Amino acid sequence: MGTKDVCQNGYLDDPVRFADQVNGALFGGRQVVKAQELEEIDPGTVYQTRENGRRKSYSAAADKTRLWRGQLLHIITLENQSYVDYRMVLRNMLSESIGYHKQWRRLRTQHERAGDLKGDTDEYLSGMKRDEKLIPIVTLVVYCGTEHTWDGARSLHELLEIDEEMKDYVSDYRLNLYDCRAHESFSEYRTGLRQVFETVRYGDDKRKLKELMEENREAYENIDSDTREMIEVMANVKIPEEYGRMVQENDREEKRYNMCKAFEDYRQEGVEEGIEQGREEGRKEGREEGRMDDARRMLRAGRLSYEEIAEYTALSLEKVQKLAEPMLV
Repeated sequence: MGTKDVCQNGYLDDPVRFADQVNGALFGGRQVVKAQELEEIDPGTVYQTRENGRRKSYSAAADKTRLWRGQLLHIITLENQSYVDYRMVLRNMLSESIGYHKQWRRLRTQHERAGDLKGDTDEYLSGMKRDEKLIPIVTLVVYCGTEHTWDGARSLHELLEIDEEMKDYVSDYRLNLYDCRAHESFSEYRTGLRQVFETVRYGDDKRKLKELMEENREAYENIDSDTREMIEVMANVKIPEEYGRMVQENDREEKRYNMCKAFEDYRQEGVEEGIEQGREEGRKEGREEGRMDDARRMLRAGRLSYEEIAEYTALSLEKVQKLAEPMLV
């Protein structure tokens, strides 16, 4: 498995997933961006297009970019974060400013070579014509932290100490942030991104994750290889190779993984592991104490939630939580 950044970037190389990420995060699931409208463009390279019969060039502004609708001038940039970067507003501002500056420098160079701007005019001194436009840059930050919701600044104003009377005169910059942990549902997504986000969001709530799997069992029983890797890297939920099978997909064979079966077996293994450890240690000191020992061993195994352990051992949730306290120190 690669790092989270490498895995995420590779996952979004697929234009269908890229469009799904943008539509889900920015447009609430409305299919505004179509996969077939996206054109690949690598960071640092020059994109060339034609305007009024003349060739023009533009540079990409950030790591993961796609040109949307060609000459209709939208670059959509995705930066994924699994931790809160409290300077993210500054990072995005700088990245976008550099991107716009590169576009302007490219225009200026083209005009210098063409010699079509006359000296001592506003256009000549500006390095661009009055009616020339730059390509807008839209940056989307996707936060997949597993510890807590995003608690960093979402705008430049939040990062500054500003006197209220001066606030209207300090330019602001707003972050386009999609915080996975701030959402309860991910039905706006149509690709494996939904299963990725659901698993990241509810990875520590096994009961809720089980409910989601039951509601969307067909999808969870047919996880593709890329989505499986994303789930393992982003949510630390393992789907062993043994749960994969080859299926016919679009005239070719692809591997699909049954996450439901892996999850059910994993949970059952946690129950059996706790009980078996108790048997091996010869624990037979009364019914209540025995169930408490089972609960302790299930807690040490770390595979079940407090609620599930309470259900399996017939102990109260409060008692299970009490048993867990010494293990948290």
